[in-house]
Amino acid sequence: MDLFERVLEKVLEWLPLASHPPLSQLLVVGLILLTGFVFVLMRPRRRQSGPAHDAWIDGIEERVTAKPQPLLNDAEVSVFNLLLLAVRDHFLLLSKVPLRNLLQLRVEDDSSKRAVAQALRNVTVDFVLVHPGTRLPVKAVFLEKPGDDATASQAQEWLREALLLKAGIAVIWLDQEVRYSVEQLTNLLDLEEDT
Repeated sequence: MDLFERVLEKVLEWLPLASHPPLSQLLVVGLILLTGFVFVLMRPRRRQSGPAHDAWIDGIEERVTAKPQPLLNDAEVSVFNLLLLAVRDHFLLLSKVPLRNLLQLRVEDDSSKRAVAQALRNVTVDFVLVHPGTRLPVKAVFLEKPGDDATASQAQEWLREALLLKAGIAVIWLDQEVRYSVEQLTNLLDLEEDT
């Protein structure tokens, strides 16, 4: 703040002198106004509070109902439990993780950045196997659901797999309607059994 005060004092000392050309004085005043305008636009907005906002919050219980909903359906719970049995000695198991939380992306140009962000906006990985020591994702498990439209999401599926593989995360597809055993999942996940 000390620097700002010194600069302001110098500008105020300089402005009233009649020896400066009017155009220079006008330019300095314009720069000061422009700087002030930029500061006003850039300052963080405060949360709205006031009588109308507080009244809306006070009456929220009467206007909104909320209840928990299941995170996984029955088939997903079955696969989750089997995966948990298969990987419990090797990995941490997470479910329904947004893909953007698994990857740290650096995209060079803006158009590609927008395209990738748009394609990955609502993509979740059904199950993620995380190394307990490094806390890094190692394998991404997707469930093939019977109602999925293969043609509509083919490009998104390709991008998803390409990004995961580029990050060194193995991609495994499981059919939701197939009943896997723990041994089958261990083999599909390429996990070694402890001897």
